[in-house]
Amino acid sequence: MNIVNSNSTRRSWYWLTLVPLVFGASVALLRYAGQAAIYSAYYGLSSEAWRLKEAGPKADVYWWFFAGLSGAATVIATILIRPLKSETLPAGLKAIIRFILAVVLIVASIVVVAYGLSAAGPYLK
Repeated sequence: MNIVNSNSTRRSWYWLTLVPLVFGASVALLRYAGQAAIYSAYYGLSSEAWRLKEAGPKADVYWWFFAGLSGAATVIATILIRPLKSETLPAGLKAIIRFILAVVLIVASIVVVAYGLSAAGPYLK
């Protein structure tokens, strides 16, 4: 079995897994923001108590979806970032740097996709 070919196939599967995770996390973030806005807008109004009963649990569910999907995307992005080849840095520091780069990559990706979805939203209806 060719190791180079097997490794590139595995990396392509990671990329194909990462894209839907980032997209799903962006959608969950937008839905969480919407439900949290409804909850905070109607908080304290007794006439809108039924909306509070719906918005609170929905916001919690979307928050946990967002946290889970972005966490999974961060783990996959950490795997996709190639190990640093510096011989002067300790192995633990190299791993921390890879993880921080993955977090920055995922946060930036989620923000860009969420912005794109919110900008394109009126045109998609």
